[in-house]
Amino acid sequence: MAGVLVFTSLSAALKAGFRVVDRNDDGYTVATNTAQGLQMALVRVRS
Repeated sequence: MAGVLVFTSLSAALKAGFRVVDRNDDGYTVATNTAQGLQMALVRVRS
């Protein structure tokens, strides 16, 4: 079972190797390439 990776800061996501794909009202959608393919995650900067 897989879950959605959620960061609480953009700097943490960037340090983990992700890049910004899109910006939304609550934060950002980020992505990185892995051996298994594209991994997407969310950055929530607003609650």
